[in-house]
Amino acid sequence: MSERVQLFSLAEQIGAVDRARRIVGGGARVPSRAAERDYDVQALAAALRTLQWVRRHEAEIRSAVAPKQPTDTPAADDARASEQAATPCEDKAKPCEFPLARRAAMRCAEGAFQKFLGVDTPEGAADALRRRCDVASRKDFDRDAAARERWRAVEVEFGAWLRCAGEPSGSAAP
Repeated sequence: MSERVQLFSLAEQIGAVDRARRIVGGGARVPSRAAERDYDVQALAAALRTLQWVRRHEAEIRSAVAPKQPTDTPAADDARASEQAATPCEDKAKPCEFPLARRAAMRCAEGAFQKFLGVDTPEGAADALRRRCDVASRKDFDRDAAARERWRAVEVEFGAWLRCAGEPSGSAAP
C-alpha cells in the first residue's frame, strides 16, 4: 500500500507548530474533528522534516548567505566595520551595536523622534531623515562616511532636543 505524501507550505507548518504550542500551553483545545487532528499531525511532521533538512544542510545554507570576505582596502575596512556592527554584542556588559541604517529605522519608529522631525508617522520620519541627511536610503549611513557624520549630528541634535523638551526617549507613539 503506497502512502500519499502531502506537501505543506512553510506558513501551514508554522501554523501547525503554533497551534500545538497553544494546545500544550493550555491556551487552546485539541481539535474535536479527526480530520483536523490528522492535518495538524501531518503538518507538524512536515515541520519536523523541514527542520531536520535545515540541520543537515546548515553549513551549506550559512555559506550561501554569508557575506564574501573583502580584500584589504580602505573600502574593505569600512565593510568589515559595518559587518562587525551588524552582529549584536556577545558580551552583555557592552551595549549592542547595530548598523546605523537599522538604528535609524528604529529611531524613525519612535514618537519622540517623529515629533523632533515634525512628522506624524515612521514613514514620514524616514523621508524627513533622508532629506535632512541628503541620502537616497538610510543604508547610505553604513556605506558613506559623510552620510554617517550627518546621521550622528542628527542623533546629537535629537539628544539635546530630548533633554530640553523633557520628552521620554523611545516612546513608540507620537
